[in-house]
Amino acid sequence: MEAAILMTDDYVSAGLRHYSDSTMLAGQGRVDNSAYLGGYVVECALKALLQVHGYGARAYGHNLNALSSKGLALASMLSPGLSRYRVDRVPRLSAAIAVWNPEMRYAATSAVSSSDAALVLEVAKNMMSEVIIPLLLDGRRNWK
Repeated sequence: MEAAILMTDDYVSAGLRHYSDSTMLAGQGRVDNSAYLGGYVVECALKALLQVHGYGARAYGHNLNALSSKGLALASMLSPGLSRYRVDRVPRLSAAIAVWNPEMRYAATSAVSSSDAALVLEVAKNMMSEVIIPLLLDGRRNWK
């Protein structure tokens, strides 16, 4: 019997991987999967911020509304010293959150419009530059 491998959540690494895949898929015209993975970039960035603040990110599941409002508002109030990672600098975040959901993976092909996919990817790109890359550069990843 093999021993189970204990995996920790590394939202920074996952966000980088999902962003790379989402942009590659967008370049191939695969907007459905590109938007789907782009939403996970947003989720990973928000969950990484919660981890930095010492909160359990898994409790929010895939609920981007809860992650972006309740969770981050609480974390920001309690840890204002981590203001380098700026979700508030990401324009159109709420619009992208309204478009994305994890159930997109089961939708019919072409269910995501190219404009919705572009919106999610724009926000994912901004989350990369405002949250994920600064966290990576600061060595803040793979917390327990």
